[in-house]
Amino acid sequence: MRGEILSYDPMTGDGLISGDDLQRYAFTSTTAGLEPGRRVDFVVQDDRALSLMVLRDSPLPPAVYAPEPDLGLWGYFVRCVTDRYVDGMGRARRKEYWSFALFQFLILMLAFMPIIGLAIADAEMGYDMEAWGVAWICIVALIYFALMIPYVAVAIRRFHDVGLSGWLILIGLVPYVGGLFVFIVSLLPSQLGVNIHGAPPKGLGQIAT
Repeated sequence: MRGEILSYDPMTGDGLISGDDLQRYAFTSTTAGLEPGRRVDFVVQDDRALSLMVLRDSPLPPAVYAPEPDLGLWGYFVRCVTDRYVDGMGRARRKEYWSFALFQFLILMLAFMPIIGLAIADAEMGYDMEAWGVAWICIVALIYFALMIPYVAVAIRRFHDVGLSGWLILIGLVPYVGGLFVFIVSLLPSQLGVNIHGAPPKGLGQIAT
């Protein structure tokens, strides 16, 4: 006999099957995969279902994912430059991408400010600040390239989050059009449900921001 599971309590193992003969059969089983909606094969004895076997072609129930905790702007940035520094696997919601972009911009702006001060000292005060200026430019360049690696990683994860290949980030190298393309992708909402890159950053049915 075959039928569909109507209900199942994993704590007690008790459930109810709607058989293809339009009869309902109670059962008790600890077999894996007995979620409601599954099609099963079973043996009827004394109006109960025994020896349940989950059929391979039975539909999977809707997946439910625990929502990812909101780390906040600074928390997402810290994770990008620590745990996920070179990690392009998985997905990144819009908030994670823009959190990194915000602090990357602020850090680079702060790093450039001493260069402006050195230039003023050199031009208006007559101090020879050329050596200091060159040294600080080298430091800024190191900071820029250090932040470029996690930027590429989070951008790839952002592409994954909307269901696109991470390789499409290379379009960003195309002058004008490439930057606009990456910007548009960064604004798209997360793809609901699992895609080939993993589970959504937030729970199924929730729109990740």
